[in-house]
Amino acid sequence: MPDFKGADALLLIGASEHNADLQYATGFLAPDPFAYIQMPERTALIISELEIDRARSQARVNEVLSIVPLRKRVDKTIPNVTAFNTYYAAVALALNDFDISKILVPADFPIGAGDYLRSNGFDLLVATPPLFPERAVKSSTELDSIRESLLAAQAGMEVAITALQSSTIGADDFLQLENEVLTSEKVRYMIHKRLLEFGCTAKHTIVSCGTHTCDPHESGHGPIRAHQPIVLDIFPQSSETRYFGDITRTVVKGRANENLRFMYDIVLRGQEQALAEICDGADSMAIHNSIHEMFTKAGYVTGEKGGRMQGFFHGTGHGLGLEIHEAPSISAREGQLTAGQVVTVEPGLYYYDIGGVRIEDVVWVTADGCTMLTDFPKFLEL
Repeated sequence: MPDFKGADALLLIGASEHNADLQYATGFLAPDPFAYIQMPERTALIISELEIDRARSQARVNEVLSIVPLRKRVDKTIPNVTAFNTYYAAVALALNDFDISKILVPADFPIGAGDYLRSNGFDLLVATPPLFPERAVKSSTELDSIRESLLAAQAGMEVAITALQSSTIGADDFLQLENEVLTSEKVRYMIHKRLLEFGCTAKHTIVSCGTHTCDPHESGHGPIRAHQPIVLDIFPQSSETRYFGDITRTVVKGRANENLRFMYDIVLRGQEQALAEICDGADSMAIHNSIHEMFTKAGYVTGEKGGRMQGFFHGTGHGLGLEIHEAPSISAREGQLTAGQVVTVEPGLYYYDIGGVRIEDVVWVTADGCTMLTDFPKFLEL
């Protein structure tokens, strides 16, 4: 339940397929925008005729209203309203019907809607994120949904590892599979095809090699080479539940050089340290800082070099759920972990003369520690 800050109601407008808060609040998935009104004792949707029957059977609200009669009232009672504002005018009529004048809206509320409502006498208050703090603590149903998406992620990882293991090392150290050069694009396609078998899809799946691994969010492209780091980061979303999974492994086809092996070992130690410290009430910033300190003491300094950031320059982990990155954060920002949260643990190191290494698993925070939700082996050389 959001903090209403003295407002009469919370108003969300958007497509729940792209708005996790809206899906969380309503339990209804739709590709087109609709309005959600949450009052202290009542909830309602305002939706098109196209979706109204489905909304009435699926949405977790007290009332589902059709936008059609509201639009007709707009045509009759509000002269000269622009086509752009007709929808917002219809929502305004519904707000008046509910005797709502002071509205709480999220920080990403559509500016067009905000301008119209304010110009027509409504008082808008902007909510402080997160809108639904309770989203961070997962129910047993949510936990099961995340587990299912993690199974898909691991199946995708298995396909990628199998392809790399089955490949041979050809000319110029390019990997070959079935007499063709193995590329990041090919491995990514194989991963995505496997994810579909689990009812999941993925965007921006990372299959990066060599210097590409030094950019944590570089998807990777072109031929994959032997004896160089390969980062595989797979984060599928269930088409049914919309919950995400997330897993990362770093491997080498062939032989890793000594510097890369040492760096892999320290990243793995950093992850193990974080896993040992995660529990209910743990200081998330302290966990992150302790890993940063471990890396620095081992000689892996973080900072800008040659115009690029190198070292450990991202967070240790993030919440996982209806969004790939959500609360809480295990990073340089202050925070405290709570039992029931689901978080990734993914320290990494990135240097252009060595490559990048990241290892990521997902855990469920418990009263006295954490429960590992991923189950995929960790190894460097294939």
